[in-house]
Amino acid sequence: MTILKFLLGGAVAIAGAAALPSQSKASEWGCQVLLCLSGDWQGTPSCHPPIYKLIAAMEALGFNWPTCPQANSSAARFEKYEDCPPGWQAGGGNDSDRPGMGQDRNICRIAAGRLTLPVTFMNSRLGRNHDNGSRQAQIEINGKLVTAEIQTTGNDRGHSLGSGSTYLTISRPIREKPWFIEYDDANGIRQKSWFNLNMP
Repeated sequence: MTILKFLLGGAVAIAGAAALPSQSKASEWGCQVLLCLSGDWQGTPSCHPPIYKLIAAMEALGFNWPTCPQANSSAARFEKYEDCPPGWQAGGGNDSDRPGMGQDRNICRIAAGRLTLPVTFMNSRLGRNHDNGSRQAQIEINGKLVTAEIQTTGNDRGHSLGSGSTYLTISRPIREKPWFIEYDDANGIRQKSWFNLNMP
């Protein structure tokens, strides 16, 4: 949290300001929230009161995320899933190609012809999709073996992945820390801090 040390001085100055006390308190809380969420708030007892207050306030109608003007912080945003691997596109399962559908974008998909990673085919087939050529394979992505579903829409039912009608899908990983805030650090450089709101 060293990059945010300057916020501590700002929060103290706000607390001591004589004008606009209600706005000062709101700003002080916003700076406390930013400071805590940029570090290990669950493991920092002094961060529990401002973050518990935040979690309770999020349930209220008309809630506005508390911001810290000194750091030009943004309201928090939520991204449930990790980014797809390079070359893969996010989609929404069977609805990924239908306009207005597939809003949950919970898979990553790539055309077989664009895949550059080695593929190991699995012996078991997906029974329900057996008729349309669906099968499973394992792909090593970032040092981890990931199970992929292979679907072939043409007549190719073999193990070749060269066909443009063949594509692979994997489950999109869920973020451990799905919330993020953007802010300016002490050097004026824009930063992004990821966090979760799980109670310790």
